[in-house]
Amino acid sequence: AVVSTQSTGDNLVVSPEPEIDVEEVRVVGSFKKGTMLAGHKTADIVIILKHLPTKEDTTKVMEVLTNKLNEQQATKTGVSSAATDSGFTYTCCGNTLRVFLTTLPSNTTETIDKEKHIKLDHLKNSLAAIRHARWFEENAFQSSIRVMVRLLKDFKRRIPFFRNVNPWTIDLLAHHSALGSNLSVPMVFRRCLQLLAAGILLPGSASISDPCEPGFVKAHSFMSYEEQDELACGAQTLLRALANGGFKEVLGVKGARVVTFDTPAMFNGVIVTPSKLAYEKPSETELMDTSGS
Repeated sequence: AVVSTQSTGDNLVVSPEPEIDVEEVRVVGSFKKGTMLAGHKTADIVIILKHLPTKEDTTKVMEVLTNKLNEQQATKTGVSSAATDSGFTYTCCGNTLRVFLTTLPSNTTETIDKEKHIKLDHLKNSLAAIRHARWFEENAFQSSIRVMVRLLKDFKRRIPFFRNVNPWTIDLLAHHSALGSNLSVPMVFRRCLQLLAAGILLPGSASISDPCEPGFVKAHSFMSYEEQDELACGAQTLLRALANGGFKEVLGVKGARVVTFDTPAMFNGVIVTPSKLAYEKPSETELMDTSGS
């Protein structure tokens, strides 16, 4: 469906439909980067229009692409499409294609009608997804980086304190952990946990800068203090579990017991207790005193 959609989108660039001015079609996300997990049946694609996309454009593009894709399907069972705030989704045979509509960067400075156009945040996020995919393709050429991304995405599925880390931060963290010459996957994996445990994504740290944004934007700026603290403490717990032979539980090896690492667990006769969180959320009284001063 991804290849068919890109091919159909490219045809719209050459032979545009009435009132649908397509500038470019880009595949993004884990499918483009080669970091998709087994069982994950969702791919992403961005369609760049020459003008500010409206909700009416969403309906038109969805109808055109859905009709073209349906013509190529051997079966029509389980085929559906639905509009979203940023584009639409196309589902067939249990696989989902998320299509995002955006415009040229120069058009984002124009006045946007909230009732008519797709929201500016959605447009910018889609453009960012294109930049992320391009940067990853150019810089994450080591196979160990892609393996590390998959490991961290699996953590995000299984381990509670990883659930708030977004995919782009995972990409940057995996790349940063693999910096060096000929590092094996185990070395990159351990270094990644050591960086997190040492507080690379904590407030006040040097952190990892976002290479796709102007200035110095920290990769973890979207996370709350509580989430940053949970991640650092959780990485410390994982390192102690590894030090005591708990690699099967940490990696989620098939047949190993399920451990979420937010409660004490025993590894080879040693009880590993989760690190105690350091951050304490200020009370309302303290916040009022601070704002008053």
